This record gives sequence, structure tokens and C-alpha cells, in this order.
Amino acid sequence: MKVIAYDRFRPGVTMDTITPLLSKEVANVWRLWKLGVVRENYARADEPGVVIVFEVDSVDDARRYVDDFPLSKAGYLEWFYLPVEAPLPLESLMDPSVDVAEPYDRTTTG
Repeated sequence: MKVIAYDRFRPGVTMDTITPLLSKEVANVWRLWKLGVVRENYARADEPGVVIVFEVDSVDDARRYVDDFPLSKAGYLEWFYLPVEAPLPLESLMDPSVDVAEPYDRTTTG
């Protein structure tokens, strides 16, 4: 299962507050990435923070990893979790006359 986790700074926390722990935070996420637990990692575009896509069995598993992050242990972040899964096969919703065979990309010529 994929779990999308995103954070928000707690009130009063700034970039200056978290900077001393950032190298440990990044190293922790990198280790999880190399293990295949973290699949994607993004900086938020709307406010300071990150979005992490976990490959885990449950939201509780993602929460256990996040709880071990240095910034979480310091109480600087509030985390939110979205469990997601693949939708049902889209072809099942289509009219049988719709061509879904390869090649899927028909925008190129040749």
C-alpha cells in the first residue's frame, strides 16, 4: 500500500528552528529510500514542509517511521496521512469498442 504523508510546521516553528536537525532528517529519509520504504519525496510548493510517499502495509507503519524522524521527535511537525491504492481497472468502465490495446501513446507519428 502507498501512504502519502505530508507535514505542517507547528505554530512558532520556522526554518531557523529546524535547520540544526535537517541533515539528520534528510539522512533518515535517504536510508528509508534506499530500503524501498520511501518511494517519493517532495518539498511542498504551498508552504514549508515535505510530502513523502511510503510503500508500507498500513498507515500505522508510515506513522511509526515518521515518529522516528528527528523533527518529529523534537515536536516541530504535525503529520497527515492519506492511504491510497490503485483504482479498479479503468478498462472495465469503458465501452468495449474503445481501443485500449498497445501502443498506448498514439500522439507520435511513424
